[in-house]
Amino acid sequence: MGFFLSTALKDVRRRLADPIALALWIGIPALIGGLMSLAMGGDGGTPKARVLLVDQDDTFLSGLLASGGGPLAEFIEVETVGLEEGRERIDDGDGTALLILPAGFVEAVLKEEPATLQLVVNPSQRILPSIVQQFLEALVDGTFYLQRLLGEQLRELAEGPLDGASFFGDAKLAELSMSINQRMKSLESTLFPPVIKLEEVLDDPPEEQESFNFALLMLPGIIFMSLLFVAQGVSEDVWQEKNMGTLRRMISTPQSVAAFLAGKVAAGSLIALAVSAMGIGVAMTMHEVPFVLIPVMLLWCTFFGAAAVIFFTLIQVLASNERGGNVLTMVVLFPLMMIGGCFFPFEAMPNWMASVGKWTPNGLAVLRLKDLLNGQFSAAALGSAVLGIGLPAALAFLLAVRRLRGSFVIA
Repeated sequence: MGFFLSTALKDVRRRLADPIALALWIGIPALIGGLMSLAMGGDGGTPKARVLLVDQDDTFLSGLLASGGGPLAEFIEVETVGLEEGRERIDDGDGTALLILPAGFVEAVLKEEPATLQLVVNPSQRILPSIVQQFLEALVDGTFYLQRLLGEQLRELAEGPLDGASFFGDAKLAELSMSINQRMKSLESTLFPPVIKLEEVLDDPPEEQESFNFALLMLPGIIFMSLLFVAQGVSEDVWQEKNMGTLRRMISTPQSVAAFLAGKVAAGSLIALAVSAMGIGVAMTMHEVPFVLIPVMLLWCTFFGAAAVIFFTLIQVLASNERGGNVLTMVVLFPLMMIGGCFFPFEAMPNWMASVGKWTPNGLAVLRLKDLLNGQFSAAALGSAVLGIGLPAALAFLLAVRRLRGSFVIA
């Protein structure tokens, strides 16, 4: 027991003396997860295009365009600005596009006369400016068809009352109203009701769902990605022990090789515990985590970290040299992270890939941690996962001890 503890403490001190390596083990997965979350849409909110609108027409209809209401408000946010301010802000990259409505724009549209809209887009954005451009193209098409339907009436309204009067006479208003009504009635069979009718049938009433949080969905995979990096880094210690001669001296003593390797696994487990505590702490800020299950989560993540250290140590001692060991562990590490739910959550994977990934060690670990984060504790599911990971890890431990006792030292 004394040799086991001294080995574990020695390795912990060595790791604490190299804080850069610890920061990389934690920082790289956090960076990858953050980039993945941003690429997949963050917390699921719809991105908005911010349009800086210069309304030089200053009419009631142009004001409606500036209000930015209706269904497009989900995609486009309109802010009215002055010309100079708008140019300065779009030059500074503050906004998706600058749209300039010229004076007389609405009158030109009503009279079906040429009018030029000036649109300046932000070159640092790619998708949002295209949304604005498509909206303007749809607006042009809609105006064209509106002119085909009610062009004559719109032109009369734009020209205003005759003989310098301030208002239309009652007879003229009635005439315009009747002509518009007759025109719409002629299209009744096409527009009212529409040619295409959508009927929605729900078998069950929709249940109220919480807002989708992609960052929280990614977090379990990021935690186990960090643990895999920790395990791979800790496993390299066997080569340092061999190169420094301490492994050969240890084997020549009555001390147990199994206790030596168990001490290294214990040191890796303590680092895994610290990394897991940080990850679960982040989860608590993003989601209502059941407090009573936090110790179970920490134990589960630490257990996986210990098993991962054993797996990677076995790969290291099976290699013929240190470079080969590092290459082999990396060859195993990245496919495991890719298919085992670390790079992408299983919900975002193809079905066949998710089915395979859920049977990998880190895939099993990710699934059980997700259950715990959601307050779903199942002793049967957790116990089967312990056996699925623990039994191969125990076998790997025995093989690694045998290799350490044998040809690894003299290889």
